[in-house]
Amino acid sequence: MKRSQITVCVIVFSITTQILIVASGQTPIAAVRAYRTAHQVEIMSELVDTLSIPNVASDSINIGRNAVKLMEMMARRGIQAVKLLGGDGPQPIFGELKTPGATRTIGFYAHYDGQPVEPSKWTTDPFKPALRDKPLEAGGRVIPFPKSGEKIDPEWRLYARSASDDKAPIIAMFAAIDALKASNTKLTSNLKFLFDGEEEAGSPHLGDIVARNASLLGADIWICADGPVHQSRRQQIYFGVRGVVQVDITVYGANRALHSGHYGNWSPNPAMRLAKLLASMKDDNGRVLIDGHA
Repeated sequence: MKRSQITVCVIVFSITTQILIVASGQTPIAAVRAYRTAHQVEIMSELVDTLSIPNVASDSINIGRNAVKLMEMMARRGIQAVKLLGGDGPQPIFGELKTPGATRTIGFYAHYDGQPVEPSKWTTDPFKPALRDKPLEAGGRVIPFPKSGEKIDPEWRLYARSASDDKAPIIAMFAAIDALKASNTKLTSNLKFLFDGEEEAGSPHLGDIVARNASLLGADIWICADGPVHQSRRQQIYFGVRGVVQVDITVYGANRALHSGHYGNWSPNPAMRLAKLLASMKDDNGRVLIDGHA
């Protein structure tokens, strides 16, 4: 079972607010942290609410419910939200928060779909969030969700599909906006949000959708909020993202077994050719050796 930590939401929330604060030229860190501390129960409650909606990309009905929920949450914060068209799968949700006089734009990406689940492999229902007082493997027991005004222990663990990957960053972004507004921080950058609905399925339609909406998605920088928490729990910002390329390769060889003493070295060996092909793609340090790729 995939584990999620409440810490994830807090860290992403902190990174997001600090990025936006830097963009505004102001540093009301104390006010923002005070807001988060005072509203952490409400922040968790909103996360739990979204986690209760099944979000497997192939489940079109519930994916649609997720999209509607996201748009409602964006609208409450003054973000103009629209569905992007151009694909046959779950449509990504785009939102924009414009700032008068802004000369730069910051984009934030996350995805709202999750990996397919096998409920029998879960200790609790993957779409009925459960809060434990510590990790499950450490004997964590299910505890009631905190009420308004109560404190949240950072060692608690929230278990549900997509609790960290990747709905927590979305809630963190929204909470950051709430905190900045509450602290009267005036932004000087436009903000754009792109929430993908089929990332766990490989985002097969995203490339086409981005190409069709290039002008709408233009930004000075895009921040991908879909990464791991550093093992030290310290905040981290890393540059560049890794991707996956899938190809089908057919290698031809003899249609029957050949004696290596007679045919070795001059009759192509498919297994050897594939091994050499794979070995040629990267050097010993992991650097890609294929022309045109970094």
